[in-house]
Amino acid sequence: MLRVKTSVKPSRIQGLGLFAEERIPRGTVIWAFDQPLDQRYWPGDVARMSAAAKAFLARYAYCERGTLVLCGDHARFMNHSDVPNCGNNASRTATVAVRDIEPGEELTDDYTSMEDPWSEFQGIIESEPVPSRPSLH
Repeated sequence: MLRVKTSVKPSRIQGLGLFAEERIPRGTVIWAFDQPLDQRYWPGDVARMSAAAKAFLARYAYCERGTLVLCGDHARFMNHSDVPNCGNNASRTATVAVRDIEPGEELTDDYTSMEDPWSEFQGIIESEPVPSRPSLH
């Protein structure tokens, strides 16, 4: 769940993006998994889903430790950047600001380093190639 004030607005990167609504100092936790709002799905769960549900997960979820994580809030609108202002903490339990972020700035992450390969879901769900997915965290 998001831990800072944000809003979803049109993005120059892709479609919609997640924007800071307050100054966020470097090291601040931006997002952390918070069930039941955020959900984790295992391959067996996904195999039983409809095609529409799988397409939604392919677009908005990210793969972590053999599961798909779906952010239940607007964090799923965080876009990819090769030079992100957010990233994983050392234990990969939260997304943190990697530098000071000003109000109105789009929050971005490097999808290639924040998520694991989707290999456990091969043949069950087709993921979009990283980094086009506008998911978060």
